[in-house]
Amino acid sequence: MLSTGTPFLLHMTVTKHMLLVYSQPRRIITTLVILALILVGLYVYYGMTFVIALLTVGVVIGLVMAVKQSFDRGPCIVINDEGINDKRLRMGVIRWADIEKVRMEGLGGAHFISLELSNREQYLARQSAYTRISSQVWRLYNISPINIKVAYMDIGPHELFELIMSEVELNRSRR
Repeated sequence: MLSTGTPFLLHMTVTKHMLLVYSQPRRIITTLVILALILVGLYVYYGMTFVIALLTVGVVIGLVMAVKQSFDRGPCIVINDEGINDKRLRMGVIRWADIEKVRMEGLGGAHFISLELSNREQYLARQSAYTRISSQVWRLYNISPINIKVAYMDIGPHELFELIMSEVELNRSRR
């Protein structure tokens, strides 16, 4: 299921008590460049419309974030005995004991691991204003405001979901 290795040989590293998950920003940039080319084609064919302008802004923001991510060589998700830390959320470690429910959500081909927490407000207070505002959009699709976006990672969404579920269940059995 999960491979053991060093970060130099594999992007995903598993030790006895830790899993490091790395993003793949080059894949993100490739996808965004393709989307940008499609947008140029749509602009030439239809002219500038509100939708094309909005999509263009999204692609530009995505490219800036992906380029920024490409300079960060560290893992974006760290899973250990204490909990899970998705560094993209900038919330610190989410302790296993605080996770009540884990759900896998799919939306337009994207996968999200939604975390329902016993003390959700405490964790939400740690989020940046931007993250809090953007999480309101995901609520429309029944995705928890505290979620792990599983795209362009060196681990599959279902594999990461199963690992998180097993850690949550293991923690419950210790109580």
